[in-house]
Order: sequence, then C-alpha cells, then structure tokens
Amino acid sequence: MQRYAVGEWESLWSSAPYMKHRFVLDLESHTVIAGEDRVRGAWWSMRLEQVAYMQQIVDETFDSIWDEPEEFGFVRRAEIPSWAAKAWPWPPLPEVQDVEKMLDSPDLPVERDELGHIIFPPRFTADSRK
Repeated sequence: MQRYAVGEWESLWSSAPYMKHRFVLDLESHTVIAGEDRVRGAWWSMRLEQVAYMQQIVDETFDSIWDEPEEFGFVRRAEIPSWAAKAWPWPPLPEVQDVEKMLDSPDLPVERDELGHIIFPPRFTADSRK
C-alpha cells in the first residue's frame, strides 16, 4: 500500500488569493505531516501551527480525502517527498515525555549554559584518553 498522498491546492487564505499550497498526508494515521506555501515563485515550509490548521480543515471539511485522495487531486506515494523533510527532522522528533525521560537519565552527560539551562541537543565530545 502507498501510505502517503501528495497534492497541491489553491490558496486557503483570503488575504493571499494567488498563493498555492502543497501537502503530504499520511493515509494510515490520517495526519497532515507537512506543507509548503508558494510565495514569490518559491516554496516555503509551513510552520507547525499552519500544518495543524490544515489538519483541522481536512478533518472538518474533506474527511473523505483519507480514503479517496485522488478525488482531491492528490497522488499516492510510498515515500514522502524530500521537500517535506526539509523543515524539521525526519522521522519526527520524539515526544516531549520521552525527551524528558532521556534528560533525567543519569547516563546522559548534560551541558549547561551560563544561566544553567540545558544545551539541547546534548553535545558529545570524544574522550581524549582513548
């Protein structure tokens, strides 16, 4: 099965009627996982809150897209396109609770800045004794 669907839509924003959008849908989990806006001839990654807003629009208005993405101009794919992974790490970062557990581990060397805040991601240095 081809898990993802990729497609483009005309502007969702009345303030920018000529803007285009493209999205990646995870058909298995019914999740919008990435999006970009076409601005001044170039594609720009959406912020996470914009992707979440698109999720809301799809869930409330176009729920049948998960079963029939082709009806909405989307194409099924086995892999996500490379542009969808540019904005943030892929696969997605771990959940906050998992990161907190990792940071609480006594085995994790934690580096702090001058104010005592943890520097994340942790920086590992090679042991010069080896």
